[in-house]
Amino acid sequence: MDPLSVAGLTLAVFDQLWKLGNHTAVLISNFRDFDNDVKLLENKIRDENIRTRALQMLLFEPSTVYGGNSMFEYFDSEVQEQIHMFLEQASDILSLAHDLLVRRLERSPANSDWNLGAVSEKLTTLHTLPSGSTISSERRPSPFQRLRWSFCDKKRVESIVRDYGELNARIHESIKLWCLSTSIGVDLQHLKHLESDENSRILGFDVDAKLQIATTSTLSVSRSLEMQDPDVQRSVCDVRHSGDALGVFKINGQPVVAEYRQYSPGSPSWVALDDRTRDVVERLANILHQPKEVIFRTPSCVGWVRHTQLNRIAFIFSIPPNLEPNPLSLLHMLSSKEVRPPSLSQRFQLAHKLAQCISQLQLVKWWHSPHAQVHESFRSENIVFFPTAGSPEASLLEEPDVTEPWVFGFDLSRPEKYFSSGETDDCVAREIYRHPDRQRQPSKPFSKIYDIYALGIVLLEIGLWQPALSLEKHNFSRASEPAAIRNHMVNQANKRLGSKMGEKYKMIVLKCLQGSFNLGGDANEDVGLQQAFRAQVVDVLRKATECI
Repeated sequence: MDPLSVAGLTLAVFDQLWKLGNHTAVLISNFRDFDNDVKLLENKIRDENIRTRALQMLLFEPSTVYGGNSMFEYFDSEVQEQIHMFLEQASDILSLAHDLLVRRLERSPANSDWNLGAVSEKLTTLHTLPSGSTISSERRPSPFQRLRWSFCDKKRVESIVRDYGELNARIHESIKLWCLSTSIGVDLQHLKHLESDENSRILGFDVDAKLQIATTSTLSVSRSLEMQDPDVQRSVCDVRHSGDALGVFKINGQPVVAEYRQYSPGSPSWVALDDRTRDVVERLANILHQPKEVIFRTPSCVGWVRHTQLNRIAFIFSIPPNLEPNPLSLLHMLSSKEVRPPSLSQRFQLAHKLAQCISQLQLVKWWHSPHAQVHESFRSENIVFFPTAGSPEASLLEEPDVTEPWVFGFDLSRPEKYFSSGETDDCVAREIYRHPDRQRQPSKPFSKIYDIYALGIVLLEIGLWQPALSLEKHNFSRASEPAAIRNHMVNQANKRLGSKMGEKYKMIVLKCLQGSFNLGGDANEDVGLQQAFRAQVVDVLRKATECI
């Protein structure tokens, strides 16, 4: 299809969808006498319409960033056609609610002066309707009309509006993915445009654009987050530990979490923190400091501290509001006989939020930054829960809300021998979360498919409510080849997971472990993998969570 014709058709569908949304909201408003909940439906349609108009303006407003053209014209033809197809689907769905409401109102004697039947025949007739038109009712609705609305029409309209909202969310997320992950996403001016544009802010694209700018920038860090206060440095050395890598202490009376990272592992003596490694630490701290949506499930880094006596640094994180400073790892909860296994609903919610986390982190390209990689160490030890503040039950039973995970364990893309991505790690407890290509002494660069594999191991643990290390009687100490660990995990999922979590959950875990997203070719760095991961993992978990 001619790119110019695709742009014209897409713009026409945008206009049509916006006018259709406006008129549908007006139609819904005429049912306020039937039900107090009608206002919520009306507001939902109007909110979606605001986002539709913002998306249209973002994609089609000419800008000097794009040489006087629009952002839409910078996408390749395949992406343009997908956007057009998405909008056609949204228009078709919203038309179902619109036409149903038209049929009901045109049969009402009070509305006989309105030729609403003509409206439903062709959406183009929306251009002739007054934008602020309303349909008044001179008499109260009849009992029959109330019953029909309450027992039939209301549920149908609510279902359509819900489907429309879900599709709209998919459209926005897909376009955000194309804005950040296709070839256009490497253009710094484009990213700055997404960060500052008002319509981008309405859609929430600005937050992810800012994160991607921070991640991919080759400029020097503008400010240091190193904390040199002697009291803070002493606290880092004398801290109450929660697990091997986390510690809790206070800064100015506020509790914080310290996460430790060795910069000279295995060295028998003190090693100075050289400038190159310090720059890597500084960059990662600044990336983790950037404002993020809660969907990232990562706490905010407020700074970092040197602990030179032990050749390590500590990243300092604020504790999310309304939570107690008593972190418990998922690994601890899986291993403890005193912790009650969560319900099926809680497990699905936890799985969904962790999948969303991986998806969002990959969206802003933390996984391939030259300065920090998203999560080579994504494992249950680094997934942390905090009890809710003022909750005596959670404090007494040490059972925080398992549906609210916080993810730690960010690694550095180590530029020298002590921070080498190819450094050997013989710890089986960590090795089992790594893709076979990343075990022992890896030679391949880090890829987002490896984080998806690690997620699969964690989802297997959540489904069976059992630590991955315990899934083999010798704790995998006799595994001869990296592939043997994956094969055993796949067998465990096939044999045990379906009866505990259902077939859909089992298939999600298998997809993550086997990388079977049916893309063809090398999908490791393909935008298609991110789309497939969202559709086949994140969205399936979300729908399952809503149904339980």
